[in-house]
Amino acid sequence: MGDLLSRLWACFDSNEPLFSAREVALWPDGQAEWLRERGVLCAATSASRVCCPCCDSEHIEDVLAVPDADPPRFFISCPESVTVEVDPDALRQWTIDGAAIASLIASALRLQGRPTPIEPGRVWRLGTTRWQQTSREVLLARGLGAEDAACIAAHAGQAGRPIVLITGQEPPSHVWPGRPPVCVALSRVMSHDATGLQADAVLLHDLVQKADELQAQVELLPLDPAGKRRVLRRHAQAAAASHQQDEVLVGAYRECLSYREAAKVLSAR
Repeated sequence: MGDLLSRLWACFDSNEPLFSAREVALWPDGQAEWLRERGVLCAATSASRVCCPCCDSEHIEDVLAVPDADPPRFFISCPESVTVEVDPDALRQWTIDGAAIASLIASALRLQGRPTPIEPGRVWRLGTTRWQQTSREVLLARGLGAEDAACIAAHAGQAGRPIVLITGQEPPSHVWPGRPPVCVALSRVMSHDATGLQADAVLLHDLVQKADELQAQVELLPLDPAGKRRVLRRHAQAAAASHQQDEVLVGAYRECLSYREAAKVLSAR
């Protein structure tokens, strides 16, 4: 179910994740149900425009409700059939619950404490993880590539050198109010199998340790811009190779607002 997590991370980092009934019906068997059972996939407002179910042209039309009909009835215009009745289930739409995702991740990582929102819908404190002789906060943030990234980053805080889990592109260091925290893409440490969501805590600690060491090296460098640029360039190249696939997927989803359409665009490219 690797595509389940790819779909989840891509839509989680978008501004308004929304799936149509038609799109959800095309997901592999069991994926939508797995997300619904865990509260991740939840019902949104009904669609006001839908694709015609009777035409090969797949034209999209406004939905018209029959006044005072019981049960409710809906129609759309069609250039071939004039009017087409639409099944109410076809108007259903789904979105994702960020708090439910935060709880799943915290449980998979076996963190201490209960996930709590810092900035509702954008930043969550997932809990703490043992770190050497102390503990370290783990946060989840979404939308750090948006225009308000600096405002969102400010809510993350700097106490205890938090570990920030992200689903999209790692933000530039200047968005942080102080020393940039370690950011780790969920796609690198989370996986899914028949038993549910799994986390590689050992890999997470290894990635954070290496990032801490790099940050320490940069801070010890003499104030030589060229030297610092060389070190940071090597780090950026390594990070880009790891995050490229995630960034491309998230970017395509933001452009198309549909995982299915994003897949078509990426295949064409």
